[in-house]
Amino acid sequence: MMAQNQKSESRSSLCCNAFSKRDHKEAVELLQLQDPSVLYQCERTLLYYSIRNGWFDVTVDLITNYQFNSQSANYCNYLYTAIKGNHIDIVKYLLKECQCDPMLMVTAGEYGGKIHVLHYVAGEGLLDVLKCMVMSINGHIMDKQYHNARGQTVLHYAVGHINVVNYLINECNCDIMAPDKMGNNTLHIAARNGLLNVLKYFAHMCNPLTTNKSGQNVLHCAIEHIDVVKYLVSECSINIMITDNFGRIPLHYAASLGIAEVVEYLLLTGKCNPLAKDKKGKTPLQLAKEKSKSEVIIAIFKKFGSIKISHPIDSYVNILLVGNPGAGKSTLSHVINDTATGSFVLGSFRNVKGVEPRTAGIIPTNLQHCTLGNIILHDFAGHSEFYSSHSAVIENLLQGSGGVVLIVVNILENEAVKQLHQWLTVVRNEAQKALDRSHVIVIVSHVDEISNPIERRREEEIQEVIVSETCDSVFLDCRKLGGNFVDSFFSKLSSACEFIRKRRKNISSFYHHEIYRLLKENKMKVLNLNNVVKLAKKLGDHYILPHDKDEISELLHSLDTIGLISVLKSEDKVWVVVNKGILLTEVNGILFAPETFKEHVEIASNTGIVSVSGLTRHFPKYDPDMLIHFLKKMELCEEINPSFLRMTNLHQLAVEEEEEVGTERRGERLLHFPCLLSTDRPDEMTSQVYQFGWCLQCTSKHHFFPPRYFHVLSLRLAYKMALPQENDKLNRYCTFWKNGLYWFNGHGVGSLVEIVDESQCVLVMMSCEKGYSDNMVSLRRDVIGEVMRVYKESCLSLEAKELVIDPKDLAYPVNTPRERTVYSVKAVLSAVVEQRPFLVTTGTRRTELKKILPDESLSDINNQSLLGGRDIKEVIEIKHNVFNTDVTPIELDIKDLDIVIEELTILNQLDCTKWIQFGLHLGLYEPRLKAIDTDYRGKTVECFRECMSAWLRGEDKVREKGGPSWSSLATALDTIEEKSIATNIRDKYCTSNQLIA
Repeated sequence: MMAQNQKSESRSSLCCNAFSKRDHKEAVELLQLQDPSVLYQCERTLLYYSIRNGWFDVTVDLITNYQFNSQSANYCNYLYTAIKGNHIDIVKYLLKECQCDPMLMVTAGEYGGKIHVLHYVAGEGLLDVLKCMVMSINGHIMDKQYHNARGQTVLHYAVGHINVVNYLINECNCDIMAPDKMGNNTLHIAARNGLLNVLKYFAHMCNPLTTNKSGQNVLHCAIEHIDVVKYLVSECSINIMITDNFGRIPLHYAASLGIAEVVEYLLLTGKCNPLAKDKKGKTPLQLAKEKSKSEVIIAIFKKFGSIKISHPIDSYVNILLVGNPGAGKSTLSHVINDTATGSFVLGSFRNVKGVEPRTAGIIPTNLQHCTLGNIILHDFAGHSEFYSSHSAVIENLLQGSGGVVLIVVNILENEAVKQLHQWLTVVRNEAQKALDRSHVIVIVSHVDEISNPIERRREEEIQEVIVSETCDSVFLDCRKLGGNFVDSFFSKLSSACEFIRKRRKNISSFYHHEIYRLLKENKMKVLNLNNVVKLAKKLGDHYILPHDKDEISELLHSLDTIGLISVLKSEDKVWVVVNKGILLTEVNGILFAPETFKEHVEIASNTGIVSVSGLTRHFPKYDPDMLIHFLKKMELCEEINPSFLRMTNLHQLAVEEEEEVGTERRGERLLHFPCLLSTDRPDEMTSQVYQFGWCLQCTSKHHFFPPRYFHVLSLRLAYKMALPQENDKLNRYCTFWKNGLYWFNGHGVGSLVEIVDESQCVLVMMSCEKGYSDNMVSLRRDVIGEVMRVYKESCLSLEAKELVIDPKDLAYPVNTPRERTVYSVKAVLSAVVEQRPFLVTTGTRRTELKKILPDESLSDINNQSLLGGRDIKEVIEIKHNVFNTDVTPIELDIKDLDIVIEELTILNQLDCTKWIQFGLHLGLYEPRLKAIDTDYRGKTVECFRECMSAWLRGEDKVREKGGPSWSSLATALDTIEEKSIATNIRDKYCTSNQLIA
């Protein structure tokens, strides 16, 4: 008997060896020879080896025929063994036939101890095994019961495996945002483990700002992984100043842990405050100092601080000093300069000395003022010859970050009140185009010399204007360096500067400070973009800067918006003007200086035509293309084709000038400056006979169209409508004078646009040859549209009304149109919409509409020439029941973005490169469009989408101009010559009775 037992034990030992050696054939043969009673002694060993070896048939045999105990305490280890071997068939069998619980615990050293089998499978990324296990779960749903003692779900463990994550979310409906007991969701875990690809996968599905129970968001969790931090900050726009429950921002943790590259990156953004304190009052630097080996982190903080101090670009505020000659601007400028380091003792008894009587152009001065902080003071010349260029510069300076405008008025001047209104008009117009609000302070000078009742009454009138315009004001003797009035002035100016700084978006990063330091320390006045890139690479050891050309370009454009430099772009060149004083003082000051100024040069005489060679002669140090782009950027000039010049009166004026001075221009590049043209209206213009008259009339006696309005308008009209096409060069002639222009085209129509009525009215008049009235109607639609577009762009604060002049009262010249028989455009259009044949102006007076608009069909309401291509809703209020039909406006908003984009770009193939021009015609302001161009680095598709998004959100008071609608979209398309797309949209979305769609 004993021998028989020994023999059985020997066969059992041989069987175990066969299982261990993975010899399937021998194992099966020996298994059949085993005594079950002896075999039970090897149950654990044999079953383990069978599962490890992936022997499905043997495993099933051991469990069914030999009835190995499937409920033993070690059973789940068998499942764990099958899973580790990725033996799907055995896993299925153990789960389905043996009812194994996937939530039983096993010991897995790589997970620090006990772990549920289901979590282990997810953590290892065993997708096929997981699918098998999920099939055994009732309903195939990973509900809330499948979590461990720490509250972690299967998805928490699977976070490192995109394929498993995708399966759990899409097939098992796992909740991405489900938190564990510490409040961490899968985003927090992915960030903490540096799983960038997983974060990108989750980005569009959930809110990255969700915090855990410590108040930490994904950025706090990712602080040890620089690539994840960069992604969250630059792509997801996570606020790097957000604090957790301990009052700590991410920089606290990066500094405390000594993660140098993360500390440097967070400081580089310029959006992180290195002095932020946690709830214990500790800054990131203090936490770093508490750790050993913190020298590298401390050095980064020191370098950052020194650069911010040496070139503190965040804090600069533009101060613009404007007013008429003799008002005291330059004197006040000296007061600000002389008090930069501190107030003067007995300043109220001391006058400013060394003031030049005439300022040429604009004199910019960078100051670190003890009271005002960092400022750029711009002293604008007061003479009228500079006004047009001043408006352009004011717009340029204010468009990025706002500023403070000081309007200086001499109370002793008889026209002081009128001058104040004029400057307020200019400043308000340009300030309203800016994205950030500007601050206006009126300085009333020479108050110490008021000596009679007239001047006292004038003081009261000025005060009334200041109150009505809600401006700050100071009455003082601006020649004094101190005293109560000067102290009050500095107090108000200091408050205004702080107001601008607090409202301003901080767009400057560490890179901005570094590139500004590079430009200033290398003392180069003007250079091109390629030179800047080369400098950045060459001096890489001294400056922390990107070497990518696009990134450097973006940094420079940001500095341009602050006003510290100027960036000029042509098709193939980009210039960087480090010292804007060159252009503002030398070019602006010399080019537009009156004859009485020492800076005056005879460069354009009275023709407004400047040769590029003449420009180069007077400014030999600068690239002429750069100067041209600077002037064209501000819409001060256009390059004029000599063949077009010969078809204008300017050619004859130039010929007369050449004969007089003995010079001749042949084959030269020429520039046309409307603001330099000083000739009066030619006598022959008075003999013209017109059939149509329209005007835009200021409604306030104190309002007027600034010079820049007409100069920009005349450039656009001349080079958009009056410029001859290839097929009709011989049929055109254009006449310019200082406040008007006239042209006759090749289609039988003559057009006149003129500023009249002391600059309070824009006059449009037209004539046509017999049989060409249709051409006149079409052209006047375009001209009125351009007049209104420039008005909306450059005269935002100006209130004006549109009028039609009675055809019987068109005798020219029309110096004061309001004194002629005129009809309100709103009244005319209302009558057209309501299909009334007569326009009733008084109880007894009425005029037939056909006599007011004799050449135009009144049935096509949305295409009336008086609309100038605008939506009718922009001009008048339409009653919904005009045609006894319920009319619902088809308005659009941001939820329609995808539909609008699809309609324009996919279905109609709109050229997206026109997005800036398109945005302007949709009613968006130019500063916003420039900001979009900067934000998206000029990427056409992205810029176009953001432009449409801004329009649909109703930015820049778009809704007040008619709102986003299919009809206004079609109108804008018309104006950019996309008429076929406009027609398609009208046919699809704007039915005949949807008047205000």
